This record gives sequence, C-alpha cells and structure tokens, in this order.
Amino acid sequence: MEIKTILGSWKAVKENGVWQIQDKDGKLISKIEPSTDDESQARLIANSPYLLQALKGMVALIGDDDLDDNGELSGAAICDMARDAVALALVIDR
Repeated sequence: MEIKTILGSWKAVKENGVWQIQDKDGKLISKIEPSTDDESQARLIANSPYLLQALKGMVALIGDDDLDDNGELSGAAICDMARDAVALALVIDR
C-alpha cells in the first residue's frame, strides 16, 4: 500500500505491517512503530514537506503584520505559531 504526497517528494509505504517514510527514490527516511494511529502519523510525516511549503507561503503573505483578533485564538497568536513552525522545521533561531 502506498500513499503519495501531493508534491510527491516523500511517500508513506506499508511494508510487512510497518509504515515507512521514503523519499522519491525509495530511500528510507523513517519508520513508524505499529500503533493504533500509525497510518495517520505516516501520512503526516510524508506530507510534512508540503505542509512546510504551505506555512512558508502563509508567513510570506502575512509578512511582519499580525492578523486581527478572532476571539479565542488571536490573529497574532496564529501568525506567531506559523512563524515558529517554519523556524522549527528549518532550524532557524526565533
């Protein structure tokens, strides 16, 4: 069973009952220990390059401005979360 990412750079493949994350050339990136949510974890990891690209685009669109407060979670907090997520993924000091 294979689940391709939207960008196709990484894929989740189940082999011998264990989910693996592989790059586009089939090189092993990670294995997911069998659990009740191993498929969900594999999908999340396999799609992380796409998620990072989306967050980077969002941060570029927002720039240094903060969004308006939307009630429970302020726009400023959302902007900070997006910026922090990109920084964590790219190992950037923030």
